[in-house]
Amino acid sequence: MKTTSLKLSALAAGFILAGCGGGSSSTTTIPQTSKISGTVPGTLIEAFCEDGSYYKVKSTENNTDEHPFEIEVPRTLSCSLVMTTNEDSDTNKVVTQIGIITSDANGTLFTAASDIDLGHIPLAMDPSDINDANEDHVSDDILSIQVDGTSIEIEFENPLDDDNDGLVNVYEDDDDDGIINRDDNDDDGDGEVDVDNDLDDDGIDNENDVDDDNDGAPDNEDSDDDNDGIDDYLDSDDDNDGVDDEDSSNTTIDIILPTTYTANAGRLLGSQCAQCHGTNGVSSNDWDSIAGEADLVNEIYEDDEPIMSAQAHGYTSEEIILIGNWLKTLKTND
Repeated sequence: MKTTSLKLSALAAGFILAGCGGGSSSTTTIPQTSKISGTVPGTLIEAFCEDGSYYKVKSTENNTDEHPFEIEVPRTLSCSLVMTTNEDSDTNKVVTQIGIITSDANGTLFTAASDIDLGHIPLAMDPSDINDANEDHVSDDILSIQVDGTSIEIEFENPLDDDNDGLVNVYEDDDDDGIINRDDNDDDGDGEVDVDNDLDDDGIDNENDVDDDNDGAPDNEDSDDDNDGIDDYLDSDDDNDGVDDEDSSNTTIDIILPTTYTANAGRLLGSQCAQCHGTNGVSSNDWDSIAGEADLVNEIYEDDEPIMSAQAHGYTSEEIILIGNWLKTLKTND
């Protein structure tokens, strides 16, 4: 993997001040996330973090070639950035792994201790403009950005990159067939269909995804797992893997209880929110509904929301982000 260097600058960020009540006293609350911003020529920006968490935003169209973006990542976690232009096109999309260069080190996994402005990133817009030996639309070169200052710490070992080529695993093409692992149902080329750990291709492992088939129904309420219009109770292949689950003509069904259960951490932590904001974030009283809330990390610390701010101090930054990610998946009654 080659490295292309781009000289840009970083900006430090201030603290968020939150009132603590009582006279004129106040306390300084350190933000739980860092904002990474800049401009790009129309792009999907993704952050893959070392604990398996995933964040994404799209740049904002502004009728220029420099679309602004801002993505929040935890200050306590190391993350890796990947940017995709023409992300909705199978023929013209270009995926670029972003690297960071500081005065001390360079690499694709970093921890941002404060907000960072990456300036304008001139990403390729056409597959013909990148080095791409296997034509999977993923650049073989890392686009490395020089960042001044000490607000970023580079990690030399990236657990998201098993072969240490600089590219995160989900965008690798392990069997070199021109299809990235994320989109390849046989990414090892053994002729057997892989078990799909990310059914809706949203970058979240099914075990941590509250709606892993992206049909709008939470998994624990979904009676049609493969979205074929047949209730799972009557469907002889309810996971759509081509193998009959059992003979659907049987009049009795053996129910095997699970020996293990993988809970969704965001949903469990967010159950506290239901006391004020209603089940699944849909309020039935004067409190605001928070289903679909897109900016929990900032709103939970607002000065005019003392109850929310008090609640925030009971969670770690990672827990607040998990709750926020879960709320984004919920639907309102609008």
